Amino acid sequence: MSTGRQTHGPDGQSRNRLLRPASVSRYDLVLAVIPMAFLVAAVASGLLGVTMRTALAVGALLGAAVVTDALFLNPPTAGGRGR
Repeated sequence: MSTGRQTHGPDGQSRNRLLRPASVSRYDLVLAVIPMAFLVAAVASGLLGVTMRTALAVGALLGAAVVTDALFLNPPTAGGRGR
């Protein structure tokens, strides 16, 4: 019993889509970096003794830099990854 959708590869063999390794795009990484910036800032606040306000401001600047890069410096293209 198959739980995934069957596709046929270039060699004609049937393949299950769910068994294919997932690829991580640049924009998946962008979405992961944003909350990680805040997490690192919060941990750094405790370890380095800086105020939480300062640490979160630095985390926000890092997150904004990543979003700026993803949207304006290297924007998504129409030929990007499909469904």
